[in-house]
This record gives sequence, structure tokens and C-alpha cells, in this order.
Amino acid sequence: MNMGRKLLTTVLTIICFTLAASLISMNESYSFDFYIIMYLVYATPLIVLIGLPLSILLDDLLCRIQFVNHMLYLSTRILGYACAGVLGMYIYYVLMGAGEEILNFKETLVLTLLGAFAAILFVMIDMGLEVWLQTRSRKS
Repeated sequence: MNMGRKLLTTVLTIICFTLAASLISMNESYSFDFYIIMYLVYATPLIVLIGLPLSILLDDLLCRIQFVNHMLYLSTRILGYACAGVLGMYIYYVLMGAGEEILNFKETLVLTLLGAFAAILFVMIDMGLEVWLQTRSRKS
């Protein structure tokens, strides 16, 4: 496992997620700058402290499985990361002391979907960097 690639993926995910979530959340009440700062402040610790360790764990688990079909591997990887994003948000809820509010589906749905979106974005960037670094190493 390439730890440098994972750290670069983390930084790129933070930037892309912040921009995408800010565009989605932007409205007339607050400016785009407000949402950029808000998502940077709240998403960066989550992606670094929860997302990165879950990514390393998930990649370790997926490396142990022998996939015959490459499409099955990619589908399992993307679905696994989406589940890890949902799990990461529930870990965040527990750490923040949400208590029984975790069971309120309407309250947790939006942030849980944002967690899954961030995780899928993470795996897409990671796969892109993996392919780019492999083609770059073949050329040299």
C-alpha cells in the first residue's frame, strides 16, 4: 500500500468535497465563501481522522480477497467505500454524543449521504491516482 498516494488522495478529496458540497449547499442566505470555510472546518478532521483509517482498513481487507472479475473488484471497492462513509458518519455521531438522535432517520440522512459521497469521491480519486502512477512508472 502506498501511503503517500493515500495522503495525496486525502488532500484532493478534501478540496473536491469542499467545492462540491459548497456548490450543493449554496443558497441566497449565505455566500459560497461561508460554505467553503464551513465544509473545510468540519470535513477535514472527519476525512483525515475517520476516512483515512477506514480506507486503509478497507484496502487491506480487499487485498486479501482474490477477485476473478475486475468489474466485481471495482464494484465491491466502490460499494465498500460507500458503506465506510456511512459508518464513518455514524462514528462521528457517536463521538459527538448524538445519543438517540442517531436513530432519527430524517435527521441523519443528509449528513450520512454526504459521508457516502465523500467516501465515493475518495475511492474515485484514489483509483485515478493509482492508474496515473502506474502509467507514469511504466514510462520511466
